[in-house]
Amino acid sequence: MIFTKLKLKNFKSHENTKIKFDKGISVIVGENGAGKSSILEAISFALFKQHTGKKIDDLVRNNAQSMSVELEFMSNGRQYKIVREKKSNLKSSIFKKTSADGNYVHICTGDKEVSNEIRQILDIDSDLFLNAIYIRQGEIAELVDKAPSEKKQLIGKLLGIDSLEKSWKNLLPLINDYENQLSELKGKLYNSDKLVEDLNLKRDELDSLKQRGHELEEQIEDVNGLRNEISENKRNMEREKEIYDNQVNNLETEEKNLSRLEDEKKVIQENLDKIREAEEQISRLEKYVSKLDVYLDFEKSVDSIQNLKKQEHEINEKLDSISNQKQIIEDKREGYNKFLNSDDEINKLDAQKVSFEKELAGMAKLENDKKELLRDIETERNEIEKFFSNAKRKLVDYGLNQDVLAETDDINHIENATNDLLDEVSTNIKELGDDIIAKNEDIVVFKQNIKSNEKPLEDLYDADNRCPVCQSDIDENKKSELIRQYTDEINKNTELISEYEEKVSSLSENKENLEDKHDKLLELSKNIIEYKHKFNHLQNQLVKLRKLDQGLESKEFISNKLGELILVIANKKNDRASYQEDYDLYVQANGALEVLGSESETQNKLNHINNEIDVHVKNIKLAIEQDPHLSSDISTEELKNRIEDLKKKNEEYNQLKGFVQSKPSFLTRLDTVKEEIGMSINQIDITKNKISVSVYDKEKYEYIIYRSELYERRFNTFNTELHEIKGRAREVIAQVKDLSDKINTANRFQQEYDDVSDYLNLLNHIRSLFSKNGIQKDLRNISRPLIQKYTKEFFSEFNFDYSDLTLDEDYDVTVYGPEGESSMSMVSGGEKIAIALALRLGITQAMAKGELDTILLDEPTIHLDNSRKHELINLLKEMSLLPQMIIVTHEPQLENAANNLIKIEKENGISKVIM
Repeated sequence: MIFTKLKLKNFKSHENTKIKFDKGISVIVGENGAGKSSILEAISFALFKQHTGKKIDDLVRNNAQSMSVELEFMSNGRQYKIVREKKSNLKSSIFKKTSADGNYVHICTGDKEVSNEIRQILDIDSDLFLNAIYIRQGEIAELVDKAPSEKKQLIGKLLGIDSLEKSWKNLLPLINDYENQLSELKGKLYNSDKLVEDLNLKRDELDSLKQRGHELEEQIEDVNGLRNEISENKRNMEREKEIYDNQVNNLETEEKNLSRLEDEKKVIQENLDKIREAEEQISRLEKYVSKLDVYLDFEKSVDSIQNLKKQEHEINEKLDSISNQKQIIEDKREGYNKFLNSDDEINKLDAQKVSFEKELAGMAKLENDKKELLRDIETERNEIEKFFSNAKRKLVDYGLNQDVLAETDDINHIENATNDLLDEVSTNIKELGDDIIAKNEDIVVFKQNIKSNEKPLEDLYDADNRCPVCQSDIDENKKSELIRQYTDEINKNTELISEYEEKVSSLSENKENLEDKHDKLLELSKNIIEYKHKFNHLQNQLVKLRKLDQGLESKEFISNKLGELILVIANKKNDRASYQEDYDLYVQANGALEVLGSESETQNKLNHINNEIDVHVKNIKLAIEQDPHLSSDISTEELKNRIEDLKKKNEEYNQLKGFVQSKPSFLTRLDTVKEEIGMSINQIDITKNKISVSVYDKEKYEYIIYRSELYERRFNTFNTELHEIKGRAREVIAQVKDLSDKINTANRFQQEYDDVSDYLNLLNHIRSLFSKNGIQKDLRNISRPLIQKYTKEFFSEFNFDYSDLTLDEDYDVTVYGPEGESSMSMVSGGEKIAIALALRLGITQAMAKGELDTILLDEPTIHLDNSRKHELINLLKEMSLLPQMIIVTHEPQLENAANNLIKIEKENGISKVIM
């Protein structure tokens, strides 16, 4: 498939865009957000309706009413055009050109029809397109930087293996559900045999309940007549009892109320007595309460003066320290400055000394490098000479002409001689192989001749007087002659088979010997390539040795300079040590002044404290004037004791005042209680008179109650039993129906159990196919050799100095070169990029069945550092195996790689194309 033209109308940010694609490299370049990736998305949308929007309406440019995408492409020598238009609905069509100069002819319309037609034309589906042809952002960087397990996972996703793994995992919950369902069905079928037995028992129980129910209905009717007869007498007697009980209850309640009122009256009188005592105590405490504030102010001023005196002492000490530190700074200033000047000079000289020492250290390293280099050169030279000698000996063993061998005096000559001998052996192997195939084909012909004669011979023995071939009449002589001819032909072909099989065996033995020699020559050829690289490496090592010798010539001059500089530094350090004490005292005094703070602020603080002390002294004098018991020499303990005593008297005074305030309410309540007591005595007399005239007879009432309860118990007993029987009958009827339903359900469960069991076996079989050792393993085993083959082809195009490339089971790459085998972690940055690009293209080629014409790369340099970006750009410039490559990028360096440069710019939200 080769893309030729793309037209966009109102597709995302493209208002009216037309792009022609040619073979070679087409680079779509522009700033981020210009609309580059929309072009690749339009191609994907045209082919398979793949897009990044949540819905197709998201692809329509803002304020536009419709959208269309037209894509023209070549496939198998024919030109096609896909049109997808969105107005009210999406319409999809595909057309085909009948000739180079002809017009497009309509093939079909409709999403499903167009998709099927594209799959038939291209022999790919949307997943293959997105995983193979469309190389997404960051995939190449992931193949460079990811760990082997992560790269294997990425490649598995591209090949579709992750879908198989996901299916394998997703089948397990489904299988578990069906296994649970099977266990549940098995449990439901556990007691299916007992259901029929239970059903028969329930039917017998139902018949017994019906018989007992009829008996109870007759007994209920008899006892109900007796209940009605006694109920009227009971009602009349209950009315009289109710009136009597109410009067008794009223009397009891009123007597309790009278007792409560008498108790309340007593309590009120006791509280009034306590209030009179409290009033007398308040009068005694008033003279003490007024003195508490005076004593508290006196205490506060005494405490404040003590604290302020401490602060005054501390501030005076601080002012003395500030004065002393200032004098030290003035005395040591000159020594401090001389120390700093000496220190600056020493630092500058130390910097020069470090520079010289680094140069000498570097030269020491050069000497060490030279020793190591000489050892490596000697080792490599001996190794190459030994290999050269062994290679010539092996070529003699493999049959190389002595005259030719005499002329092989360097590695290139021995390589040519080996390759010539390898070609000669390959030719002989092919000739022997062809001869073996021809002999085996002859043996097949001989065996077919035997079979073609054995059948008519067998028929002749069974035939009477007719030929088994032509059905003509034959006599015994003719029959014997035919038997002899068939037998001779069979014996002749049998002898030829034996003769040819001996020849094939001999030829195969010769071929195996030549193949063994071929394998050894091939191994020798690989080793020669490796040692050619080692020889080149040896030449480079000799060049490096000459450079090291040049670098070591200036060592003695630098060493002398360093010695002179060390003496100067020592003298300067002696000068600096003489000023060390002045420097330390100056720094300490300066630091102390920073800690002590401003002298003026400290003096102001001292003046403020003296003012506060004067204020508190005046407060103390005022308190002494107010209370003659206070004096300036009163002890702290005595003052605290007086204040504590005054506080207690003040608290007692306030509590008594609150208690006395409740006196009016107590007097009012006392008058009310006295009135309520008189009313209660009068009500008790009235209630006693009503009780004495009542007609209620307790014994007669109790007898009527006994007879009523007896009949009621009988009625309830019979009725309860009847209800229980009816309830039990309904329950048994429901159980009979339930058992019948369960038996029917059990039959359905059995059928469902059989169906689920069969389906579960099928799911387990499918899951085993999707496992790592099933289709996944087959897909990896099939795809890995193809990927390796195509990766090797792409990698060889980059002209790196490697002879082979392999992939292991985890798709980890190993390359073979002059230094032997190397993994991805051992090669250079540029080689890593080349391997990653070749591997990604090899995957694409394998997925496309080796028929890859076009690839689409979306921002291939993303997530790569500048060095790797540069390497990838150079590699893309060298690509020639693919007929067409379309690259979307914001890297201007890729413009030089383009055969077809397409620039995208955005103006006022609309993407413009400049070809």
